[in-house]
Amino acid sequence: YTTLVRSDSTDEEEEQEKELLPAIEPGKLTWGPYLWFYMLRMATSTLSVCDFLGEKIAAVLGISSPKYQYAIDEYYRMKKEEEEEEEENKMSEEAEIRFQEQKSSHQDLQLPQTDQPEGTSSFVNVTFQMEERSEE
Repeated sequence: YTTLVRSDSTDEEEEQEKELLPAIEPGKLTWGPYLWFYMLRMATSTLSVCDFLGEKIAAVLGISSPKYQYAIDEYYRMKKEEEEEEEENKMSEEAEIRFQEQKSSHQDLQLPQTDQPEGTSSFVNVTFQMEERSEE
């Protein structure tokens, strides 16, 4: 496949090739080389046009993309999910260890609790009354 974008290095290479090849003037050629020159020029031009059109048609039809790209994308998606799950599990385990450490350190520092009798419960009944105000 050829690329349509030309870089500076390609232009430099073409200039070097032009310097190496002598300039051909078709008007000074005899019939044989004259026909050969134009036949070669037409062939290269036709090939360039066909190559360009082939790339465009392939892009329109979608045959320039990899045949199993969906499988490749699925593989990378699954791999990414597995890595995220492993990271999540690792973080969860670390949090569980920290929780257990904090729990054990709090049990050592725990203050004594006061015992309350089980049978009695304290209930406070609070009621509010609204006073009506008369506007005078």
